[in-house]
Amino acid sequence: MGDEAPKYTVEEAIAAMGFGKFQILVLAYAGMGWISEAMEMMLLSFVGPALQSAWDLSSNEESLITSVVFAGMLVGAYTWGIVSDKHGRRTPIRHVSSSNGWIRTHVHVAVQQYQLCGKGLRGY
Repeated sequence: MGDEAPKYTVEEAIAAMGFGKFQILVLAYAGMGWISEAMEMMLLSFVGPALQSAWDLSSNEESLITSVVFAGMLVGAYTWGIVSDKHGRRTPIRHVSSSNGWIRTHVHVAVQQYQLCGKGLRGY
């Protein structure tokens, strides 16, 4: 029983390990992900009422659209949690980040393409 590992407080562990480039990179990467999620949640508060007005939706239908986003987050968090438990954290985080970036880029391009073609066909 004398072979127990030493116990550290958080402050002692940071002092022993140091704070360098890697920790700054991890904080920046996590911060960008957090900001992205916060922006998505904030966007929902604007998109819901706009869709309700544009598509003549009832309040229940508008709420369902918002709820689908959270249902997707629930399924995604559960699924990627299982994958992360089996394969570690690094690979799933890379896959999620790269697929998220790929999807967002293609949605942006599709919207731009629609706007360009629509304005060209309508003449304004």
